[in-house]
Amino acid sequence: MSAKHTPLRLHKAGHDPRAAALVALAQTLWENVDSQAALDGVLSSAALMPTDKRLCTELTYGVLRWHARLQAFSERFLSRPEKLPDEMRLALIAALYEMAFLRVPHHGPVNWAVRHVNNRFGKGLGGVANGALRSMQRALKEFHDPEQPLGVRYAMPEWIVDLWLHSYGENAALALLEAAQTAPPSGLRLNRAAPGWEALREMLRQESEAATHAVPPAALAFQGPLPWQTRDLLKEGKASRQSAASYEAIEAFTPASWPQPIWDCCAGRGGKTLALLEQGVPVALASDPSARRLQGLTEEYARLGLSAPPCPQTLSSAADAWEEPGGKNGTKSTPELPGMFGAILVDAPCSGLGTLARHPEIRLRRTPEDLQTLAATQRNILHSVWPRLRPGGFLIYLTCTVNPAENEEQIAAFAASHPDAVKRGEFRTPFDSPLREFFYGAALEKRE
Repeated sequence: MSAKHTPLRLHKAGHDPRAAALVALAQTLWENVDSQAALDGVLSSAALMPTDKRLCTELTYGVLRWHARLQAFSERFLSRPEKLPDEMRLALIAALYEMAFLRVPHHGPVNWAVRHVNNRFGKGLGGVANGALRSMQRALKEFHDPEQPLGVRYAMPEWIVDLWLHSYGENAALALLEAAQTAPPSGLRLNRAAPGWEALREMLRQESEAATHAVPPAALAFQGPLPWQTRDLLKEGKASRQSAASYEAIEAFTPASWPQPIWDCCAGRGGKTLALLEQGVPVALASDPSARRLQGLTEEYARLGLSAPPCPQTLSSAADAWEEPGGKNGTKSTPELPGMFGAILVDAPCSGLGTLARHPEIRLRRTPEDLQTLAATQRNILHSVWPRLRPGGFLIYLTCTVNPAENEEQIAAFAASHPDAVKRGEFRTPFDSPLREFFYGAALEKRE
């Protein structure tokens, strides 16, 4: 956090959805907090009515999605914007977002932003805010100019626009850009280990007008927040939150057919491990480089009512850090793995460019250099886990990005360097998917 970032206090924003959104935005932009975590923290702490929570959510994600465009436009009406407090500039672009994208009387966000700046930084800067916002209001037609370059029009870094245009062509790039600027549906996975899950799925499809897409066999996507009927299902362990696009990607590889034992080697918080266990696919081992991410796995296992230990040897070691017993100098510095596996799931760390609709801050954080670093990490993981796959077994590789170097090219290069690797299947979320998130997957068989 720079010297210009005066900490925002949530207790002063407790009943104000715009001020609460400013807190979530500040944490995301200046403290590198995940946007969903920042927003969840604000919504759980602030005393907001349901309609105010919706406005807070819309402002948080909307400003992040359109941040580059909002900031560039607002700076046209400010003299030396770099000298102004960052919190003031953030309040101005939040007000601009409301004027430009929400059907609200403009005087509401303008008056709020001016009052906020007055209270935080004095009447002098409050007058500057008022003049700038009135000028922006008069120039909104220019903000929506359809002839702007794609990067400006979609508030997307030029390097991402160029990557998609070069890799997939104009039509696909436009579809990806449009999807990134629209809120994705909320995903729900029914617990297939719970009796009557099929009836629950059908009940939700029929009773909820928000159900927009079903992903067989057990996932639903809802436009907007999850319907009220799901609250008890989540509490009782009959359902879990999961991106429907993520569920679709793993189901494309028919997990019930995977040879055993199975290792989920980049398990994260264990969502895919639990989804496999719910349908009776045993996961012998789940691991992740972060012990913190794995902490909730046991609690989730109990919530879902699963009847046998999910992964007796759940480990927090990184897949690409494990060494054979003995290690260097005869010492074993990392845990020993339990023999060979019939299937290894590699939900690889990636740039996340397929999830910009759900995690809009990624576009503000990622760099082209990051993509190279992540591709190298993926390559190391693949090389290190392959020896643990027995002949005839399958490695399932998944990412949530739209970048050939992390997807198709990564798999092609690995197969070229491993004569015993044969690609047996491939999946890519269609670019016109209503789920508005994009995953890639490939199945590699190890020759006998």
